[in-house]
Amino acid sequence: MKMLLALMTFLSAVVLCSVLNVASNVFIPLVIAWFILQMLRPVIKLGNVLRFNAWSNVILVFAILTGVGLLGFKFVASQVVEFAHVYTEYSEKLIEWSAGLMQTLSVPPETVKNFDWFTILRANASNISSVIIALSSKFVMTLVFLMFMMIEAPFLDDKINKAFGKNSERVRKILSTISEQVSQYLGTLTLISFATGVCAWLVLTTLGVRLAAGWGVLTFLLNFIPTVGSIIATIPPVVMAIIQFSPGLFRPLMVLVSLTAIQLLIGNVITPKVMGDKLGVSPVMILLSLLLWGMIWGIPGALLSTPIISIIKIVCENIPIMHPIAVLIGSAESVRKLDMKAPETVSDVVETVKKKIAETAKKVRLQRRKKDGKK
Repeated sequence: MKMLLALMTFLSAVVLCSVLNVASNVFIPLVIAWFILQMLRPVIKLGNVLRFNAWSNVILVFAILTGVGLLGFKFVASQVVEFAHVYTEYSEKLIEWSAGLMQTLSVPPETVKNFDWFTILRANASNISSVIIALSSKFVMTLVFLMFMMIEAPFLDDKINKAFGKNSERVRKILSTISEQVSQYLGTLTLISFATGVCAWLVLTTLGVRLAAGWGVLTFLLNFIPTVGSIIATIPPVVMAIIQFSPGLFRPLMVLVSLTAIQLLIGNVITPKVMGDKLGVSPVMILLSLLLWGMIWGIPGALLSTPIISIIKIVCENIPIMHPIAVLIGSAESVRKLDMKAPETVSDVVETVKKKIAETAKKVRLQRRKKDGKK
């Protein structure tokens, strides 16, 4: 039975991952909308204090998102223009480097001469346009899900009471814990990522690296991906510094050392003190979650991997039979704080069900005897 149960659990997990992968166009906007809702909980609480109704909160949230979107679009447009100038200025140097690299790799020079970026872009224009359309549709679906979640939020307690009855308080406690913990994590991570991006921008501006603002925003965005994001964010500014200041190596080395120092200081010193052990998830499990959700949903999955594994841990903590999973997922500190109850095995569950059936049968017999006595 134990082997069969383990096999069924494994097969169920594989099927679930396959379904999430196949239906990613639906699940990704839904999950992102829920996480955006958690990030904007302070705004919604402010609206509730001001006695806004559901639609007023929707208008307030969408106004904030629209403002952020317009600022982001304006910034991206300015960075594209600046990138075009930088590419024009350093294109000859890049061609020379490419020719030298090809010569080192024994590739014919004609390959480099016949290499035309515009021809490649023109040939793949349809693919690029399809990607843009897909992203736009997912963005619209995310906004639609967010709107309906906000409209349904005031009626959630009544639905839980009618759906779960006696267990409604426990379900409400689990959902409240998940929302609060994810909201705190996302808010704190946003502030830390913003500080990391600002520090990177200041360092790159001081050292005179081109596109410093763009690299700062890239650092801010990639900092949401645990472990891997901070490493990837360091590479483009260093490459830009090498292209810009070659043949000198002093400033590129300064860029590399400075950005690495920022990532190490914020990631290993400031972040643990600010965030503490709020998630309480093992670093190994965070890395495994990053790989798994990155494989299922790509970049969105990598961004959402840490909050998802935290939600799984919270749910397992509140279900006695799943306590062992919570222990395996949790960090050493969280396991010490966790009030562990004796996990229920399959035999324990069967015995509990038998006792309930026996008690119910006894009550039914007593009721029948009373009715027979009255007759």
